Amino acid sequence: MTGSPRASVRAFAAVGATADVSVQPAPGGADQADSLQAALDNLQAGQRLVLAPGTYVVGHVLAVRGEQVVVSGYGATLVATNPDEQAIMMTGANSTLVGVTLTGIGTQRLESATSTKVAVDGQGIQVLDVNINGGASVGIFVSRGSSIALVGNKVHGTLADGIHITGGSRDVLVQDNAVTATGDDMVGIVSYQRDGVLSQNIYVSGNYLAGNAWGRGVAIVGGADVTVAGNRIEGVQKAAAVLVAQEDGYRTASVTNVLVANNIISDDQNATQPGNDRPAAGHAAIDINTGSGAVTQVLVTGNQVTRARFDGFRAMNNVCGVRVSGNRFAAIGGLALSLQYRNCTATQFICDANTLDGVSLAAPPGCSSAGTIPISGADAGRLPPVRTSLRQGLQASMPACQARSG
Repeated sequence: MTGSPRASVRAFAAVGATADVSVQPAPGGADQADSLQAALDNLQAGQRLVLAPGTYVVGHVLAVRGEQVVVSGYGATLVATNPDEQAIMMTGANSTLVGVTLTGIGTQRLESATSTKVAVDGQGIQVLDVNINGGASVGIFVSRGSSIALVGNKVHGTLADGIHITGGSRDVLVQDNAVTATGDDMVGIVSYQRDGVLSQNIYVSGNYLAGNAWGRGVAIVGGADVTVAGNRIEGVQKAAAVLVAQEDGYRTASVTNVLVANNIISDDQNATQPGNDRPAAGHAAIDINTGSGAVTQVLVTGNQVTRARFDGFRAMNNVCGVRVSGNRFAAIGGLALSLQYRNCTATQFICDANTLDGVSLAAPPGCSSAGTIPISGADAGRLPPVRTSLRQGLQASMPACQARSG
């Protein structure tokens, strides 16, 4: 059992307000996990725990269970010492984690929720302006969450995904985050057949995603009603910048109603860091593919794709009901538009107003040049408002790019 000294805890508040609780770092770098957990457990509904600037050594999982509680730590760094016990577990309804820096540990990839840096399982939870450096597993892991906001976070150097959303999570906003140098997908949205429910209504907007050694930039592998809009995705070393797929190997569900719009994608699978000798997946920069399941109703529009080693866009296997419109491709190593679908017809594939190196692209065989396919992506009206008042020096906003039909 990890021991820890008693934390220095102070309460302060204006008259009529719920008192904040303030915690100070322990002198000498003593482990504070136990005392921090005690402070968390003593919070009343709506109360805030303020971590004073400094370094806190944390030897086991911290659980945030209280409803509407806030953990605020601008200038505070929590340093983990146990690879499989380093998560902040957020389960309290409408709770918020904001401003803290989390330093992870681990040289071998782990799969447990407790080895993630932040694990979200509940309703109305928000993770704002959190800096994550390293870790044995996922940076921010959302499972069975609803009305979730992940905004303004920085995730760097985790051994698994940067942000991973699964377990039938719904109404999740992933906005204005920077995810870099992860060991797998930078943003992963996954629905497993065993869950019996899809992860749905996920809005991924305004994020900077760069330089993962393996995995995809944004991966939608089973799910419904997803928007990926206005992101900058650079240097995905071994796979697609944006993947929409059903995968038999992982027994994932099918995918439907996805909007991929106005993203800036560059250097896909052509800029490998020294020592990364894994083979490239051979995906297109924007890739739609399936195993035995299906992907339907996808709109790919207004994206800029530059310097891709393989194809610019590809649709392969059981893919149907797709429009590829108004995209700009440049310096593409393979085809700008590669159609390898089956069990569909050209009337259900539309390719229009795309360019390659500034020259208009005609619709390739298997694709119509006009038509309408109903696609909306995520419903922005169902997303939670960001708790701007809890943030320091930054203003949150709802997504500017509304879901639309094509």
